[in-house]
Amino acid sequence: MAFLDDVRRIGKNIAEKGKDVLEITKLNTQIASEKDKIKDLYEKIGEQVYNSYLSSGSSEYEDLCVQIQEIENKIKELTDKVLELKNAVKCSNCGAELTKDTIYCPKCGTKVAN
Repeated sequence: MAFLDDVRRIGKNIAEKGKDVLEITKLNTQIASEKDKIKDLYEKIGEQVYNSYLSSGSSEYEDLCVQIQEIENKIKELTDKVLELKNAVKCSNCGAELTKDTIYCPKCGTKVAN
């Protein structure tokens, strides 16, 4: 009987530990979700600061905003090179990628200036 009692106790301990592991996993998932919410808010704060800089031309974070502008300019240059290699253009209205011989954008109907 002592052996069966030991097996039952071990089984009970394993079941309890399994419940604990499951609860820990749930809590860690909730923690990660809350951290993601904070990251999203940080991103929104950053966007607001940058948009404020763009509209006013100054900010206490001007150095960082200037770096963002430089990176955006570099991205535009690289994108233009990719479009050139693809023999394509971007729609001025919706930004869809179009072949150079396209007359009207199939997404928004805007006449393409070629």
